Amino acid sequence: MWYHRAATLTKEYLMSHIRILICRVDDPASDQMTELAAFDLPATDVTTLQPETALDDLETITYTTGNAILRRILQTQWETIDATLVAQHRQAFPPRCGPRRRS
Repeated sequence: MWYHRAATLTKEYLMSHIRILICRVDDPASDQMTELAAFDLPATDVTTLQPETALDDLETITYTTGNAILRRILQTQWETIDATLVAQHRQAFPPRCGPRRRS
């Protein structure tokens, strides 16, 4: 009976996960945010951790996951900057309408 309950709890735990949202806040006085990206943290199966190496394994997972999160944050920032620069360029140099003159 206890084993069945533990299995149920483990099953429910594996279904939930932690998600990091990357959002843009246009007005700091407002709670409104625009989601730019999301990153789901990988689940760690604690049953596979060995007592002798658990800390090392968790540190490796933390390092790898942290780098992936930072990579995604920076990628989102660069995409936002790129979109802003493209919009500024298009405003400064709008497309010409009508036929071009030949000299």
